[in-house]
Amino acid sequence: MQPFVTDQDPSLSKTEPRADAQGSRASGAKFDPLVGTTLAERYEIIRRIGEGGMGAVYEARHSIIGKRVAIKVLLEKFLENEELIARLLQEARLASSIGHQNIVDVTDFGTTRDGRAFVVMEFLDGEPLSELIMRDAPLPVERSLAIVKQVASALGAAHAKGIVHRDVKPENVYLVRRGDTDFVKVVDFGVSKAVHTREEAGSDWQRLTRTGAVLGTPLFMSPEQASGSEDIDQRADIWAVALILYECLTGELPFRGNNYLGVVSQILNKEAQPPSVLRPELGIPAAVDRMVMHGLEKARNRRYQAMEALERDLERLLAGDMGVVLDDAASSGSGPVLRSRSRWPWHLAVTMVFAVGIGTAALLARGGGDDPAAAKVAAPAKPSLPGPATAQKQSPAMEASMVSAPPPPAPSLLERLRRVGKSHPARPSTTAPASAAPAAAPPKKSKADDKVAPSPYTSP
Repeated sequence: MQPFVTDQDPSLSKTEPRADAQGSRASGAKFDPLVGTTLAERYEIIRRIGEGGMGAVYEARHSIIGKRVAIKVLLEKFLENEELIARLLQEARLASSIGHQNIVDVTDFGTTRDGRAFVVMEFLDGEPLSELIMRDAPLPVERSLAIVKQVASALGAAHAKGIVHRDVKPENVYLVRRGDTDFVKVVDFGVSKAVHTREEAGSDWQRLTRTGAVLGTPLFMSPEQASGSEDIDQRADIWAVALILYECLTGELPFRGNNYLGVVSQILNKEAQPPSVLRPELGIPAAVDRMVMHGLEKARNRRYQAMEALERDLERLLAGDMGVVLDDAASSGSGPVLRSRSRWPWHLAVTMVFAVGIGTAALLARGGGDDPAAAKVAAPAKPSLPGPATAQKQSPAMEASMVSAPPPPAPSLLERLRRVGKSHPARPSTTAPASAAPAAAPPKKSKADDKVAPSPYTSP
């Protein structure tokens, strides 16, 4: 990840040894001419604490009130780069205009004696989220959700002001030490875009967001940023926040490559695995999976449409509500493709009804065979000898009688029991051996009778 970080402006991604009170440095450290000097006659530079692709960050002290501050100074090689100077000024204006507790507070702007622009902001005593991830990831689910919820809250406030960060990444999420809890500060609005002032800003502002320019860190770019889309909006920040949560939960990123083009190709073409699939041993809840993958939809009209919706689902998950994402998908008419409920219980119910009906018909048919009235309609007076000729001769006639005669009404259970007791006093056992001679038994129905007069309740 580090090669891509240094190409942009992480601000606090590199640290250098702490200086002593006289501004001296550890052996082998690079000399910095700003250390020990005073900027704008009021900011005493104590030490250099970080550097990115656009500027270096210093710890300083206000010479009058004694307050510790952090100062970002444009690198000397960009001394005459008007666009970067304007971008640094833009960062100061945008960050200070939002006014949110989870966004770094910018208090001043000026230039050094050699003409380099600088921004003064509150000093953050902590570490960037990227260092925490590198050291301790995967993080516990609850801690990951709590950190990302604060990020979403800060960016939601920026979006409400019409400001899109466009470079959200762990290096720009700073964790301040406040007891045992993580308190988030979002930093580096250097490549942000004020969407609502597009027509008001004029050509100077438009130069900072050139058409087709790819701004941001490749690993956390949204597909529309990677493809050079012209209209980057708040949904690019939503993608990046979901990706940060993904890395906190798993310790890995779904899109990796050996170079810039490799990363961009995966962002555009590769489908991310859900966190629980990538790390099944961690027991990541399905609701968390659903929320992360909703934020990582490649088509931005299928993602969360507002940061407030993502923040709301993060709050619900922290409260134990596992029904997230579904409300946002229903309200936007899009969202993640959720599997519909299976229809097999409905089909099973119909099948059971038919099975019960067939069983009932079979039971009634067995009772109707013992009914004398039914026997008069469906059977001849005398049983005939079994034989194929008899069966073939009588079957058509009996089939015609079955069609013309309506089936007799089904007797009640009590009537059937009485009839069985009267008409069949001594029915021989069906399990008797074939050699036993039936003594004084009523004439048995032949197989031909069954063929001639099938029950109207059984299937042909």
